[in-house]
Amino acid sequence: MTGRDVPVIRLSQAPISQITQAQPTYSPTDAGLSIFRSRGYNDVRLRRGDVIEVTIFDTGEEGLFSSANSKTLNLGRFTVDSSGNVTLPFVGKQRVLDSSPEALQSRIVAGLKGSAVNPQAVVTVVDRPGNGFTVGGLVRSPGRFALSARKERVVDAIAMAGGASAAPGSTTVTLTRGQQKASAPLERVLKEDPQNVYLLPDDQLFLEDSAPSFTAMGAFKSTGEFKFEPGRLTLAQAIGRAGGLIDDRADASQVYVLRSQTTYSPVITSGGKLLPTTSAVSVKPVIYRADLKDVSNLALMQQFKMMNGDMIFAGNSGLVDFGKLFTIYQKVPPTAAAPLPSAPGQ
Repeated sequence: MTGRDVPVIRLSQAPISQITQAQPTYSPTDAGLSIFRSRGYNDVRLRRGDVIEVTIFDTGEEGLFSSANSKTLNLGRFTVDSSGNVTLPFVGKQRVLDSSPEALQSRIVAGLKGSAVNPQAVVTVVDRPGNGFTVGGLVRSPGRFALSARKERVVDAIAMAGGASAAPGSTTVTLTRGQQKASAPLERVLKEDPQNVYLLPDDQLFLEDSAPSFTAMGAFKSTGEFKFEPGRLTLAQAIGRAGGLIDDRADASQVYVLRSQTTYSPVITSGGKLLPTTSAVSVKPVIYRADLKDVSNLALMQQFKMMNGDMIFAGNSGLVDFGKLFTIYQKVPPTAAAPLPSAPGQ
């Protein structure tokens, strides 16, 4: 133990479960995107900005199209204006805000009575710009997309935006809906169905890089911060990422992993009842020591999974420290000798 009660554990003496178990990237009690409970958007009412296409039919012999070669007439596309109205041929201005396409069809048929024998109408919504959602961040084709009757979910939206441009394990998805905001790792959204929530109009999805990182310091050939994909980087690979040890400087028996170990433990009430939806979170600093001169440690290093925030440190050899001291001693300029004390009377 150190003076601050931080345990220093030899890699060969560490429990194998602590070496191989990867740290979870989120708390088990974190609801993530599941706070947005919805059955999906299925509102067929017409809104401002909606674009509709209108086609009318007349099956009578003496009706509106009696002199035409076709009994079908496509009136074209029309946009619901800011007042909630559309102006259609033959029937004039119609108030359509909050109406369904079927209700508008009935009003068109009613307006054609007298000029057509047996009129029918079909109203199709071809564009709903006001019912869209946006996807931004680490996607290949960010933009605004329209909701459809298929009831798009988070994964559907990411696919519509060309897919994530980073690995799922290092990507965080944030959903903003009004004043609410929540995040979850993309890997979790892909695995857990409750996280893959249905989208609603004006939802905003943003994907960002959340790759964990470790820091290399000391007698490594390359020091600094390095990103990695969680659960897939071992200590052996991390040392390789840092370029390995400096041969004439490092002490191969003094390689350390400094870690703030986060643990999630179940909460048990005073009556001994387990609370499955509640976890106690604790952080304990711990240091693992790897002796690269011991071949068995090399095998353990291939199992030891790096965690976010880990620091690896390689100490200097004693000869290097002695060499530094010797160099400093050589560079100390000689000082002039003190003058001899004068004899009495001189």
